[in-house]
Amino acid sequence: MYLIHGECHPQMTPEQALALLNKSVPTTLSKPLPPEILLACAERFVARLADPAFLPEIAGTVREDVRQFCQPETLRNKLEHELGESPFSLRRRDFRKPHFESWRPLGVVVHITPANAELLPFMATLESLLAGNINWLRTSARDNGITRILLQAFIRCDETGMLTNRVAILPVATKALPLLLKHADGVSAWGGDAALDAIRQQLPGGCRWIPWGHKISFAWLVPDAITDTALGAHADEICRFNQQACSSPQMVFVDTCNMLTMKETGERLATAMQRRHAHWGTLTPDEKSAADITSMAAFLELDSVFTGTQSQQWTGDGWRILLQNSVALEPSPRYRTVLLRPLPRHELVQTLLPWRHYLQTCGLLARDRDIVTLSQLLLAAGVNRVTPVGGMHQSYDGEPHDGVFALTQLTRRVSVTLDEATLPRQATLDLNPGAPQLPANQPIMDKSAFNERAMQASAQLWFRSGGSSGVPKLSGFTYRDYHRQMQAAAHGMFAAGLDPAHDKVLNLMYAGNLYGGLLSFFTVLDNLGVTHLPMGGPHDEDYAGIARTIVDQQVDTLIGMPSTLYQLFCREEKQLRAYGGVRKLLLGGEHMGAVQRKFIEGFGVGTIRSALYGSVDAGPLGHACTASPDGVFHLMADIQWLEIVDRECDKPVGVGEVGRLLFTSRAREGQKVVRYEIGDLGRWVEGECACGAVTPRFELLGRHGSMVRIGTMFIQPQALAALAGVQVQLILEHNAVSGLERIRVLTEGDRLETLHRISSDPELAMALASSLLEVKVERRDYREFERHSQSGKTPLVIDRRR
Repeated sequence: MYLIHGECHPQMTPEQALALLNKSVPTTLSKPLPPEILLACAERFVARLADPAFLPEIAGTVREDVRQFCQPETLRNKLEHELGESPFSLRRRDFRKPHFESWRPLGVVVHITPANAELLPFMATLESLLAGNINWLRTSARDNGITRILLQAFIRCDETGMLTNRVAILPVATKALPLLLKHADGVSAWGGDAALDAIRQQLPGGCRWIPWGHKISFAWLVPDAITDTALGAHADEICRFNQQACSSPQMVFVDTCNMLTMKETGERLATAMQRRHAHWGTLTPDEKSAADITSMAAFLELDSVFTGTQSQQWTGDGWRILLQNSVALEPSPRYRTVLLRPLPRHELVQTLLPWRHYLQTCGLLARDRDIVTLSQLLLAAGVNRVTPVGGMHQSYDGEPHDGVFALTQLTRRVSVTLDEATLPRQATLDLNPGAPQLPANQPIMDKSAFNERAMQASAQLWFRSGGSSGVPKLSGFTYRDYHRQMQAAAHGMFAAGLDPAHDKVLNLMYAGNLYGGLLSFFTVLDNLGVTHLPMGGPHDEDYAGIARTIVDQQVDTLIGMPSTLYQLFCREEKQLRAYGGVRKLLLGGEHMGAVQRKFIEGFGVGTIRSALYGSVDAGPLGHACTASPDGVFHLMADIQWLEIVDRECDKPVGVGEVGRLLFTSRAREGQKVVRYEIGDLGRWVEGECACGAVTPRFELLGRHGSMVRIGTMFIQPQALAALAGVQVQLILEHNAVSGLERIRVLTEGDRLETLHRISSDPELAMALASSLLEVKVERRDYREFERHSQSGKTPLVIDRRR
């Protein structure tokens, strides 16, 4: 039965099927399949498998095998292990050169699968979907229908509809196989040498050939490590699949030339086989295999009679062990037929050499002192897998198969090279991803929901995100979250003007005890491969040591918060003016006041830019570029989604209107960040950017809500008002004389008493002690407080820093 575009067609001809499929191929290829689509589908599929009423025809161990294989985390690990993190991102391989590389799907892959592996067709198709391919599956004539049932159920769990045109089952006859192959970009086939050769001869020119032929596996036992327990486990792996799997041991070698040792090993293995064989279902040999078994046993007996060799046999109910004093490898007739041979280690490579292309797994039983030496020897001989005896059938997530990573066979490595002057600040050439899938009527996440309900059990790395209550608020990440977000931040710093080829950077990105900035920028600069000196903060406000390092090490680029950098230039003016070598200041999201900027430009600094916008809790959010004014950021679209909604209601703002910024993270497993109201105001910036980046731009226009950021710290205005105990108004501004940010406090109460009270706030006290901002208190009647020009209201906070 044909499966085309998600529907079954029992009466279709091959020609009709291909005509229907080929109509959709160009459109499907032009719309790449994001891995997240497949992983989300797999998650829904796995959840439905937990219900026995879902696919009742799939039961027992088969159901569990499918469930394990489809785990999203397993699939993601496989993708990243084999192709790397963000494998389909077209990014610079070196920030110093305009060469971009990425993985891309082959295109149309035809899978020709065997009859003796029930789940292989489904798993092979899913694996190829992970690579983004269109998959035409030619199943065996003896397929029992389970492949169609599983694939049809799986693609119906895809809410986007993108998988439907990427999966087809085409059970064509052998004579019609060329019809499929002539449209293929790759052919993945299973079978013996003769069958694979017949298929290969029919491939069109340039088609990728991905053969999965028969393999030979064996056990190798060192005599002093042999135990009855180990032999029992080995008997299980002989009987489990009746030696039909590629990982099944066909031979048992012993690291000896002594036939007494060989016979003793045979006796002990026979005892284990007799004890364990009944625990596994038997498989009756076909006529040819039964004849091969009879012939091999008869020739072994004749050889012993006429030549006097020390051969021996042990037989039981459906199993046999054939001992021959011959150092050689040969395939077993299988069906629990074990060939027992000596193989001393000094003859290993020579003995295995003729079979090098067919070797798969060796179950090694040795003492600890021999494991390293013998493992290396086996790999040199051509073995692809070395496992413990008893573990030959087991595998781990992402393990290579037959010596290769399957996903590299199902993809192609592509590159784009640009002129040096074309898009010189672009780290990637990626298109903007679409909007994330969010539940209908998803509520806005406030600070309380973020702190109380968003943390996930998978979180491995926590950063303190501040707070004036004295109780640390933690933001959680997995290491995958962290590294993916730092990679995006590195791309942003590159776009903002950091040049790894020439810049020498001093990292002063710290703010009080919010250590996350320093640590994060360490990783960002590491990703960029830039020459980097991490400094942290000055000890006891002593900036002299920092200035000496800048001069001694010829640093030309500083990264830090505006107040920190301004203090550095103020306090070490003489030393830094004499040096005159600082050329760039890249700031951590805050704007530098006009007075501060003018003062620092007097040192010969040509670039002063707010490079990145983000927070400890939400992560990197936006980055500057060399073509946009300060305060305008490109959205980090590969890891974040942004909505700008009305200040009063959950409704998108119009063009040019100011609203609240809501961020949804695309790359956050440790803590859910969905429509998170970060507390900032902004508006969309229309039009294309001259830097060439296609990501959306927005302008940051200050804070709203419960917190403001000033002097590198987050201050809660409501907390200051509560401490004052009287009516106050906070005006945020730059001191035109000192260049520092300043809070000008209007108060109805006593000026000194108000100053004393609000200075007890931990965050404000820390900023004042570090000379990161100033506070000026003025006595004024509440009726003289400043009012909003349109509403007439008297706001608690007025931000005049821009």
